[in-house]
Amino acid sequence: MSKTIVTFAKNWRGYAAGETAGFSDATATALIDAAYAEETGKKGKRPPRPATKPLESKPDLPLVKVDTADDDEKP
Repeated sequence: MSKTIVTFAKNWRGYAAGETAGFSDATATALIDAAYAEETGKKGKRPPRPATKPLESKPDLPLVKVDTADDDEKP
């Protein structure tokens, strides 16, 4: 299913004038015909995400021992 991207000319449901959103062709056509929105463009499927580069390795940090014996004692 392709989507049509519209920009709202006036408030409609949870959308404010000036916001852009994508809807099915039928919904977008109804919004445009009712003068709630103007067509901005069409899109099909989402393009694939770009590959992420691997994290750079960082030097190991020394471990620090924390004494928690005082926390276990009752006053």
